[in-house]
Amino acid sequence: MKEQNSFKKYLDSKRRIVVKIGTQVLLDEEGKLSPYSFKKICGFVNSLVLQKKEIILVSSGAIAAGKDILGIKPAMYGFSIPQKQAFAACGQPVLMKNYDSVFKKYGIKTAQILLTKEDVSVRKRFTNARNTINELISNGVIPIINENDTVSYEEIKFSDNDYLSSLVLNLVCADLFIVLSNVNGVFDKNPAVYPDAKPVKVIDDIENYIKNFKDGSKSAHGTGGMKSKLYASFIAASAGIDTVIASGKDKKSLDSLAKGRLCGTLVVSSRGNKISKKKHWLLFGMEKAGEIIVDKGAVEAITHQNKSLLAGGIIKIKGDFKKGDGVYVLDEKGTVLSKGIANLDSDDIKKIKGLSSEEIEAKFGKDNISSLVVHKDKMVVNI
Repeated sequence: MKEQNSFKKYLDSKRRIVVKIGTQVLLDEEGKLSPYSFKKICGFVNSLVLQKKEIILVSSGAIAAGKDILGIKPAMYGFSIPQKQAFAACGQPVLMKNYDSVFKKYGIKTAQILLTKEDVSVRKRFTNARNTINELISNGVIPIINENDTVSYEEIKFSDNDYLSSLVLNLVCADLFIVLSNVNGVFDKNPAVYPDAKPVKVIDDIENYIKNFKDGSKSAHGTGGMKSKLYASFIAASAGIDTVIASGKDKKSLDSLAKGRLCGTLVVSSRGNKISKKKHWLLFGMEKAGEIIVDKGAVEAITHQNKSLLAGGIIKIKGDFKKGDGVYVLDEKGTVLSKGIANLDSDDIKKIKGLSSEEIEAKFGKDNISSLVVHKDKMVVNI
């Protein structure tokens, strides 16, 4: 699969693909939405559709489009949240209009889906979003997803659309992740600064690669640099999904990729380390409602023995939460050990922390309060 001549066979095996479009991909040199860029992207997607692929787009660009409409010059910093929300409100309809008008020429229908972080981090809303997207796909419609910037505020925002798109992979049960940027993949050095930078064709160990990667490539229009894309590919790899990072600006690269020739960088997931979709959501998508600090015995039981968290190993509770809320489990040094779903309200856990099952029964009566705080099947050890 790593060999160039086997990539087409590899691509043929993939059915559902999430394609993430960076802001820079859609803009011309003046920072305005480029009709030609939409033609390239939509043509690429159509080539995949003709191969019977199911495509979900995650597209940036609304804020940049809104700035253009309002006559605001591009700037990396200096805008308030309400200003950015106003830009997005103005730009999102224009972004969709550009996609819709080009896709119509191929006979492809589109749908707009705007997500907040809560739509992914709250399990019921996550499931509702998944059902909607599956229904659209079954009707031959391409969902075009963006963050709902007009209502998101700092505390509930995704860090960028690279992160959003990596969570969408689990949401839609994708087979492959394609990230289209303004550069043709990953380089050993920043190609904008170093002319001798060399492309990296394949990354086998994304976790270690990220640790040693330095990036200063964030643009005036986008919110994520190459490190953001690599982290998104790490999240994808955790779910057993490979990532291709390629240029969305270069038509030849897009045409080659659609024909099964590897362009850019392939980030290979380790299937041996793949976690279930539910645990992937717990690890990367779940909203934290509180924290549970545990002793050394509980650390050993959770991290090395794959056991559930019982009340006896709990030292302290932080936050007010209900049964069914997401919680982080930490050791005494503050290191996050695992993430999971609380089996009890925080008030009940405070009553029984540090007590054995026998002590809980003697104090509160049989079957009144369980000693099980987080079940192992609803908990995942932090990576």
